Amino acid sequence: MTTKRLGKGLADIIPITAAPSGTTNFVSLRTDQIREGRFQPRAVISEATLEELKTSIKRQGVIEPVIVRPVAHGTYELVAGERRWRATRALGIPEIPAMIKTLSDKEALEYSLIENIQRENLNPLEEAKGYARLLEEFGYTQEDIAAAVGKDRVTIANILRLLKLPDELQHALREGALTLGHAKVLLGVENRTIQIDLARRAIKDHLNVRQLEALVGVSVPSKRRRARRTDPQLQGFEDELRRVLGTKVSMLSRKKGGRIIIDYFSDEDLTRILQALGVRS
Repeated sequence: MTTKRLGKGLADIIPITAAPSGTTNFVSLRTDQIREGRFQPRAVISEATLEELKTSIKRQGVIEPVIVRPVAHGTYELVAGERRWRATRALGIPEIPAMIKTLSDKEALEYSLIENIQRENLNPLEEAKGYARLLEEFGYTQEDIAAAVGKDRVTIANILRLLKLPDELQHALREGALTLGHAKVLLGVENRTIQIDLARRAIKDHLNVRQLEALVGVSVPSKRRRARRTDPQLQGFEDELRRVLGTKVSMLSRKKGGRIIIDYFSDEDLTRILQALGVRS
């Protein structure tokens, strides 16, 4: 039976040239010898995921060792594998397999960040904060980060932009109420008040990314679309309908008459619009 390992070894991604030879050791450490890492990028550990891991450890044991670095007096700081360490402690298992490495603070953050990215354990905001620490604390450039984690620079830049979102939106993203796709759409809205209103609407009505894009088009009409308007009065009517109904409204004028198109994004949205129009549902 082959055990599951990381798709690519951390040492292959980040060559630890500063550590002297012979500083990597596989040992069995007492769980109370290990303290929580200062460079753990993950802010939230799901209880459900932890329970699943505990069940797996009960059945198979800890297959992959945690990574630690020596601190002092026989104690070690956790670098990677926090969930395995927490699950083992919760089960009352006294020891855990560990790989001891002599690492600088920068290398410890790199290891912890990349291990979580490879496992897809980080939410986008945690990933962004990890990158920000590399930039601010260790003098990395976006190109350096891209090379270290195996992503292109544009991707790194876009993830870092998440930290510009209002706190409320960052919280929603961290908790999974908003996705990375939603966040990218909202980052295109300059007005923070509108940004927050749109996010709340997306969460309340369970809008997908495409529906949110349509809603952004309603709330923040582009200069290009405004330039195509030739009838200021029709523009005013359309804007007032959007305000009253709280959704996308398009008024198309013809030589004789025209059309009014009202968009809705869910059954609840339709009910709300019908009530606003005075229609009994």
